[in-house]
Amino acid sequence: MMKSPSKIYLLMMALVASFLLASCGIVGGGTTTVKIGLLSPQTGPIAVYAPGFEDAANVAVSGLNEANDDYVFELIVVDSGCDGTQAATSAQSLIDSGVVGIVGAACSGATLGAIAVAAPAGVPMVSYASTSPAISTADDDGYLFRVVPSDAQQSVALADVVKSMGDSNPAVLFMTNDYGAGLGENFKAAMGSLCTEIGYDPTEGSYDASTLAQAVVDGGCDSVVLISYATDGAAIMEELLSQGFSGSLYGADGLADAALTQSFTDVAAVDGLVATKPRPGESSTAKSSFETAYAAAGGNPEGIYTNETFDAVNLVAAAVMADSNDDLRDDLVSLGSSYDGASGVHTFDSNGDVPGTGYEICEFSGANFSCSKIWTSSGGVSGK
Repeated sequence: MMKSPSKIYLLMMALVASFLLASCGIVGGGTTTVKIGLLSPQTGPIAVYAPGFEDAANVAVSGLNEANDDYVFELIVVDSGCDGTQAATSAQSLIDSGVVGIVGAACSGATLGAIAVAAPAGVPMVSYASTSPAISTADDDGYLFRVVPSDAQQSVALADVVKSMGDSNPAVLFMTNDYGAGLGENFKAAMGSLCTEIGYDPTEGSYDASTLAQAVVDGGCDSVVLISYATDGAAIMEELLSQGFSGSLYGADGLADAALTQSFTDVAAVDGLVATKPRPGESSTAKSSFETAYAAAGGNPEGIYTNETFDAVNLVAAAVMADSNDDLRDDLVSLGSSYDGASGVHTFDSNGDVPGTGYEICEFSGANFSCSKIWTSSGGVSGK
């Protein structure tokens, strides 16, 4: 028996309504799908750290979905390439896919490239690892935030570490990108005097690791500070070992992760490297909860910027749930006032920056990586 026209019409309308609700991310029970983008350096000079960032972000999303019945959070991961141009293209693809906010990028140049696309589109970004001082003054219309301190502070910490180890005549090899140039210039000011300083383009094929190492050896420097990423830093350290350099090795956050060893052909070259990275902060419920969940997922709790990635995802999600005017900037500012996260207690200033909680001082003993000391602005270098 045929259905009457009125019943067919009602059935069709019901199907159309279901489709429209699903398209808007609303399904049975009033659940709303929220897409959050992640700019991850899956290729490029810090690709070895990308799995850690992505695992931390996924831990955050899993926790959000377990804790909230009214929302379904979805993570969309794209490759930043640690490059401004590629990050801009990737940010546009995230915007086109409907993300409400972007977590990232890691490399400072990538973050600056991405925000040039995201800000005009009204999509906020919360970086988990970009430390260049240039981030503070970026033309971002208030859409750019970060949960790591500026390298204006890391440079002081790194200089204090070098001096505390008894070295006074370091060479500085720094990348000429946004991250390297900013940290290099600030380190020079904090250190006061250098054996030599050389800038180089970290793009593969654009630098000669042998020549850079030879300049350190020929200069008679007692130490070398590498403001580098994983790939180029490993190549330079291998050349320093090959050329018989016996001085101290120092690095900044671009080298402060156990995964760095994956970039070496001869892992013996990393032995003795001392590197700084932002400190996650004092013990807290948020920190211990994340680190327990992250370890259970197979992550290394001492991995670089994993706590920060977790916090950045949660901040974007919390802003969405608090939003009442379709503009997440004011919500992020409000939430970022004494925000108690896995990476510490953060308060955004007018530039979207945070003061941080100091730096961990880490060392490679052979291929083993550990962080046994800290630096704070009030106490300098000390044991944990």
